[in-house]
Amino acid sequence: MASSSRKDYEIISDPFDPRCVVACFIRLQRQTDKEKLLLERIRGKEDSTSQKYTDQEERSLINEQISKSQGFDVDFSMFRCLFNFYPLFLDENNSTLIRETDRQFFGRLAQESIAAYNIREGTSFEFVEVEKANLYRNKGYIYFITFVAKDLCDQTKVFQAKVCNVFCREIEHSFCRLKPGQQVECKEDSKRVVKKPRYNTRSNKRACRCH
Repeated sequence: MASSSRKDYEIISDPFDPRCVVACFIRLQRQTDKEKLLLERIRGKEDSTSQKYTDQEERSLINEQISKSQGFDVDFSMFRCLFNFYPLFLDENNSTLIRETDRQFFGRLAQESIAAYNIREGTSFEFVEVEKANLYRNKGYIYFITFVAKDLCDQTKVFQAKVCNVFCREIEHSFCRLKPGQQVECKEDSKRVVKKPRYNTRSNKRACRCH
């Protein structure tokens, strides 16, 4: 498993670093109805009160939000341009090999992430549901997954997991953490039993997802 140090949380903007995450424009030769619909789904419908920015201002704004939230919380309603960093629609199926929705796919990744977190931290959280997922698309895919898990006291907490997927090759869990600003207060530690997962955090799943 990749290191869970703070360095993994930070967004790397050095273009010569393979872990770099910098949102760039997806250039459209002409905006078709399909592309207009995609942009509308990402940002919502525009109206007369919508803030207007130049393309370069939008690029600066989205990368500022990516860096500040480490990729998990971006206000896509601010942008009229299409970038290679965007939210995913969880009830759609973008897998070329596996018949599952994105909600099921990211739920599976979240379960693997929380199992590894439990081993590392000595906790017993159970996955509940995926809240949202953002995607950075470059030479592969980097998923920024926000999900809910519960502890032994049935208290729910929000977690964030970063998962890397090289095209049609292995999946690597970069890190999993509690979303900053939360505390774990369950007092039933004596009942906790932590079991090791049956899989590695680096796996050879070849489900290529064409987002």
